[in-house]
Amino acid sequence: MSSDKHVQHGVVVWLGKPWVVPAAIVRTVTVFVVAVIFLWLEIYAGVAFSYMAGLAVATWTLLAFGVIWLLSMLKLLIFRASNTYVLRQDGLEIRHGIIRLHSFVVTPTGFGDLMVYQSIGGRIFGYGDLTVNSQGERETKLLLVRSPFKVADTIRDIMGKPIVRVESHV
Repeated sequence: MSSDKHVQHGVVVWLGKPWVVPAAIVRTVTVFVVAVIFLWLEIYAGVAFSYMAGLAVATWTLLAFGVIWLLSMLKLLIFRASNTYVLRQDGLEIRHGIIRLHSFVVTPTGFGDLMVYQSIGGRIFGYGDLTVNSQGERETKLLLVRSPFKVADTIRDIMGKPIVRVESHV
């Protein structure tokens, strides 16, 4: 009878994904405003209700902006689905990818420093980017993090403490 030892990689302290809601709102408003401007210009020029390929020019304009909006939302959803940030007691793991997964772990012993960048939009909507510098001059970015200063404090609390191993390596 053999005993299998499972290594516990630490309890998850924080799990995050990019917060894309503010970007989705900004993109939606931008596409809507530009579409209204285009429609107004078409009406002003008198071509909005001219027919092209069986549909009014205004309808084609709305369809084009609808496709632009859908593609921009799809890009945001793919970005959210392909990035995951996991903070455990023994390190910070950044996973990127859907089909091909790239995972990078920063351990407390390799942790250098942490910077928070927050744009004006980020200050309004409560998101920002975190840059983790590890030993060896490697920069790892956590993009579109919700409540970035709170998350940064949590990361500093965990990563600033050295870990002590008491069990043997498996």
